Amino acid sequence: MNRALQFLSFEVRGLQIAVYILAFSALLSSLLALFRDRIFAHTFGASATLDLYYAAFRIPDLIFVATAALVSVYILIPELSRRAPEAQRKYIDTILVGFSILSVSVSIIAALTAPFFLDLLFPQLNSASGELVLMTRIMLLQPIFLGLSNILAALTQVRMRYVLYALSPLLYNLGIILGVLLFYPLWGIVGLAVGVVLGAFLHFAIQIPTTYVDGFFHKIPRLTEPKVLLETVFISVPRSLALSMNQVSFLGLTALAALLTPGSIAVFMFAYNLQAVPLAIVGASYSVAAFPTLAASMVRGERDAFVSHIATAARHIFFWSLPATALIIVLRAHVVRVVLGSGAFDWTDTRLTAAALALLSVSLVCQGLTLLLVRGYYAAGRTFVPFFVALASAMGTVALGAFFIGFFHNEWFIEFGQDMLRVAGVPGSTVLTLAFAYSFVAIISSAILLLHFEHRFKGFLHRVWRSWAESILAACGGGAAAYIALVAVGPITFTSTTLSVLTRGFIGGVCGVLAAGFIYWLLGNREFAENATAIRDRLWRNRIAASPKIAVVASAEESNPASPQ
Repeated sequence: MNRALQFLSFEVRGLQIAVYILAFSALLSSLLALFRDRIFAHTFGASATLDLYYAAFRIPDLIFVATAALVSVYILIPELSRRAPEAQRKYIDTILVGFSILSVSVSIIAALTAPFFLDLLFPQLNSASGELVLMTRIMLLQPIFLGLSNILAALTQVRMRYVLYALSPLLYNLGIILGVLLFYPLWGIVGLAVGVVLGAFLHFAIQIPTTYVDGFFHKIPRLTEPKVLLETVFISVPRSLALSMNQVSFLGLTALAALLTPGSIAVFMFAYNLQAVPLAIVGASYSVAAFPTLAASMVRGERDAFVSHIATAARHIFFWSLPATALIIVLRAHVVRVVLGSGAFDWTDTRLTAAALALLSVSLVCQGLTLLLVRGYYAAGRTFVPFFVALASAMGTVALGAFFIGFFHNEWFIEFGQDMLRVAGVPGSTVLTLAFAYSFVAIISSAILLLHFEHRFKGFLHRVWRSWAESILAACGGGAAAYIALVAVGPITFTSTTLSVLTRGFIGGVCGVLAAGFIYWLLGNREFAENATAIRDRLWRNRIAASPKIAVVASAEESNPASPQ
């Protein structure tokens, strides 16, 4: 019994080490993404220019997710692992050629039909100028480069080169930043699209040298195993369709936002990108790190261990995400003003983005739980359940968004919503209905997956309910402490408005974190003790004897739950 408990402790610590690796790389990427968004906000504000930019992403992103998921690392890594070096080269050559033919063909068709579909989806934006079509056509190079990068990422991760995995998204965002600072002054808004393509190319190119050194691509790749290619694609189809559904919902929400006040798309995307930071650091990191262990448990037929591992990851998602949600809601205006508030990004943009951020953050823990449960289904070989839930979620999100836009004209609904979010009298607040629709459906989808998972794999809820309850208490305490601190330090004012906002927000955040930590300690929270132990072990460099080897599996289309923008 003691040996079993000791092994489980090693597994938990091993999971946390993998999570810290992923979380650190996600943090670096997120910080650069926030810097990118600040440059956008400073230069353009929430304007029609950014509406065009974000709208131009929709078709390329949909194509990328649909095609790249067909050659995901979740499929490629197991295939590479059971092949000898020469067989690996033949397999990768086949996958590379097959993907290239598919992605180039789809991109060419999309480029030819772009005027029709963009006029159908964004009549207001597309009728103003031909820039949307041109930007979309340029960005159609992005799914090709990112898909190729996804294939090389499988080779990179098989050889445990996680530094390259961390650098790729950084270079992607660097290309976009160069698009704003360098190409936009030269070529106007089209230069932004060129920056996106440059970033995608850098995401791919950084992995080429090490791949070549490993003996790959010394000859022109050939399609030597067409049967294997078809088998790989067939296995990946359900997962590809499930991932595509998220882009379908984004496409629908963007089309709806284009019908509203100019700048509405930008407000929604700014808010979404902000809430995607904790989602990437917590939800995505735990779900990605847990996948190899989940898959291994199912292969060994250890059903109870499978449920235990996924419950462990879920408990830690609750532990971090619920207090983070409370702090984001309380400090939303401070977060938005510090990260985005400069230049053309005015107070109206701040209030709308902050309100949208609060609405999206309500579903933060549910989004993280969904990411985890979906990987649990993939590890168990049940790929159609996530697809059907994702399909219903995409349809529900767009339908609910359209309904709320029409219902928003109800006077009582307007006044209630504006008072709750403190945007009374702010023009363009209709866009908040889209954020509400996204969060509402995300919560419902997570609940459906949770109930089905409990039905299929008994015992999950029993293992997580206590952690969920303790995390809610910590979130309430942390949020209350942050709010009280804001009221107490409200009179503090510096010469710089940004410095004043940053100081108040920092003090409020620190008080909220300390209060949440104290409540966790007071309750004897298990996750608090596990994280404290893991951090202490890393700081004091204690070795974890017989710790299982951690395999971190992540792909380009999933390294960030938010579409790369």
